[in-house]
Amino acid sequence: MDTILRTARLSVSFGEHDVIKEVDLEIERGKLVSIIGPNGAGKTTLFNLISGQISPTRGEIFFKDRNVTGLSIPMRARAGIGRSFQLTNIFPELTVLENIRLSVQSAGKDYYSIFPKPGLKRRQEEEARELMETCMLKEKGDAFAIDLAHGEKRKLELAMLLALKTELLLLDEPTAGISIEDIPAILEVINRIKAGGHHTIVLIEHKMDMVMHLSDRLVVLFNGELLASGDPRTIIKDERVQTAYLGGMHNESIKSG
Repeated sequence: MDTILRTARLSVSFGEHDVIKEVDLEIERGKLVSIIGPNGAGKTTLFNLISGQISPTRGEIFFKDRNVTGLSIPMRARAGIGRSFQLTNIFPELTVLENIRLSVQSAGKDYYSIFPKPGLKRRQEEEARELMETCMLKEKGDAFAIDLAHGEKRKLELAMLLALKTELLLLDEPTAGISIEDIPAILEVINRIKAGGHHTIVLIEHKMDMVMHLSDRLVVLFNGELLASGDPRTIIKDERVQTAYLGGMHNESIKSG
């Protein structure tokens, strides 16, 4: 297996409470892996560890065989690890095109250039327009970010994440807070990114129909421990998983998936 992310005995404790316990995780390059589990299972904490928002009490994190356990969030981002839907660098008074172009620029050698050369700026805009196409924002290039609907802002965040040359995308509940009408568009964007074959996606999501539809693999957390990992249909039928928190949901999920 071509592993892009690996954790070894990853653990974190807050006081006397062990939130993540000895998690050994491997993520295969180019796959979409969903991390599922009940509330309090440790899913978001695991994301926080991988993205660098918190430091582990014990254990290590390896990205492309490089130990990144001690790297800051910006250093991990430059290495190729990006977390979406918690971005703070969207400029509300700039257009969609300019927001994405600036992300393209920041990923290049001209990171600190305030006024890039005309030829370079045109190339950046071309790349930004390609990402707008991927993220279903083709008609929104001239729209100001502040005027976008919530679902459109999510798509803009994804486009900016891709513009940063992110190899590992950590998507934390991508459909949370989005209207039912906008969910299919978000799913289509994720499918497009996955089909491109250039990115690895790790997803936290509670909607089991969506998880079954998108995922190559499921990782199940329960009480901070890795309960199961494998093919979605196999995992959903696992008695341990059903007993832990899925109840009778698995039958409906498999039929709809």
